[in-house]
Amino acid sequence: MDNVGIKVNSLDYWKAEIRMGIRYRQVFGRSLDWKRYKSEYRSFWNKSIVPVPIVYALGRSLVPQVYFRNPKVAVHTRKPGYSMHARVLERVDNYLIKETWIKPELKSNILDCYLCGRGPIIIGYDSEYGYNPSFLSSEYSDLTLTQYSKKGDKIEYSDNVKPGFPWAMRCNPQDFVVPWGTGRWEDARWFAIRKMRMARDIKEDPKYRGIGDLKGAYKSRLDASVEGLPESSIRGWEEDSVNEWVEMFEIHDKRTQGVMCLSLDHTTWLRKPEMDFLQVEGLPAEVLGFNEDPDYFWWAPDARMIEPQQEEINDIRTMAKKHRKVALLKVLYDKGMLGKDALSKLLDEDPKAAVEVDAGPQGDVRKAVALFQSHVPPDLATAAREVREDVREIIGFSRNQMGSFEESSGRRTATEASIVKAASMIRIDERRDTMADHLEKIVRKWNQLVFQNWSAERLIDIIGQDGVKYWVRFTGPEIKGEFAYSINPEEAVPEDRRTRRAEIMEFIQVASQTPGTDMKYLMEAYAGELGDWLDPKMLFPQSEGAGRSPEKSMQFVDFMRMQGNAGSRFPGLAL
Repeated sequence: MDNVGIKVNSLDYWKAEIRMGIRYRQVFGRSLDWKRYKSEYRSFWNKSIVPVPIVYALGRSLVPQVYFRNPKVAVHTRKPGYSMHARVLERVDNYLIKETWIKPELKSNILDCYLCGRGPIIIGYDSEYGYNPSFLSSEYSDLTLTQYSKKGDKIEYSDNVKPGFPWAMRCNPQDFVVPWGTGRWEDARWFAIRKMRMARDIKEDPKYRGIGDLKGAYKSRLDASVEGLPESSIRGWEEDSVNEWVEMFEIHDKRTQGVMCLSLDHTTWLRKPEMDFLQVEGLPAEVLGFNEDPDYFWWAPDARMIEPQQEEINDIRTMAKKHRKVALLKVLYDKGMLGKDALSKLLDEDPKAAVEVDAGPQGDVRKAVALFQSHVPPDLATAAREVREDVREIIGFSRNQMGSFEESSGRRTATEASIVKAASMIRIDERRDTMADHLEKIVRKWNQLVFQNWSAERLIDIIGQDGVKYWVRFTGPEIKGEFAYSINPEEAVPEDRRTRRAEIMEFIQVASQTPGTDMKYLMEAYAGELGDWLDPKMLFPQSEGAGRSPEKSMQFVDFMRMQGNAGSRFPGLAL
């Protein structure tokens, strides 16, 4: 595309950049093939094919082995005197992980990597369509109400996004655009998110101005000007919609630290360039990927690697089906020697010991009736096993990791089993480590948004150094500091309530031998595993006093003074 004569940072300039970014994704990411991989995952096949859904089976085996069943973050201070800051921040981070329901987003990220090679996740604050502190509520000092129209109607529909909270949401790779030639995500100059939004919601959103005459170019959110068009079999269904949809691109530019929004179908800005308050530690997004490409941003998906094997095993099963169809009992008979009654007795489903046949003057019944029995070639089963082994070798899965035993004629010793397990877990552990880094980067950006925007006091419960639970009021600037984060990517082992009880009891026995251990807290934890009939909070009466209940919460400064860790940020308080 010839960009000569286009003014830098003009609307035409950014439209050209978006188109080149889409082209980059199509050429080096082969994004036009993603639709086929997703169809194979959904098991959409021609009716003449007998499918073996390997793409689906491996995808569903990969997700539970890579994602964190119960993700938790550990926060450690990097400066003396900030241990209580780290303790409060750790409690806040783990609360946000639960409150924003990020676990399903991370699971979708893994599946995106499997099918498309990359799994983007967008990070935001307060509003799904961009945060601007100029719209802060007069009633609440650290949140806006741009999720609602002036009439009070909801115009943003994601339950993961709450006013005044940071959030992280999965972005379809087909809706994610980076500049042409981007190699590493950390080097991206900008990124854009493609979104389909109803025209009436855009008009009622105060962040978009001067668009009173905006018209939607599409009748469905499934439609688009680039990729992701609906299947041909459902084309026309979008005409049933009475809504007008706008295809918009929200751009976050690192060069100017700005955010803007445009549509390729409109000649004016939907949202003119303005300050991007989400760029606190780089661009407000993180991108997951497992199969690294040293040159290009768009990496190879696992589904692409195993597609030839998927087609091969489908062909094997289809051939086997055809062989089974012709493998029915075939009978040749001499119509002069075999009457109709005898033939019907020979072919019906009623088992008989004998059927009378006129063998003729020669007396040889084999000349009257001949039976032919076809067979399915056993080589087909052997070929299918070889294809499955190829697939497991490509992905790095053993048969055990897919939920079944290895085929073996003999027994294995415990040492041999542990060696095989350790070797097979190398690639899975690498992916889990990558997943841990991904979550850590998300939490880091969350915390920067918290430090910057939580100006009003928040309330949270925390276990102090004395083992007692306190309710503490704090603000974002009060807990700001420099911290290190860790997420343990150990192998997740399925467990039930009985397993957890056994682990707690084992820990209680060890902890009881350590002086100063808060046994009440441990007993409350154990009581929580006994069932709904017991309320752990009522097991031990809570003492009254500052910080011991939400109604008697204490300020963060007072909490630090009580714990003997005021820190360098409060020089008037003794350590």
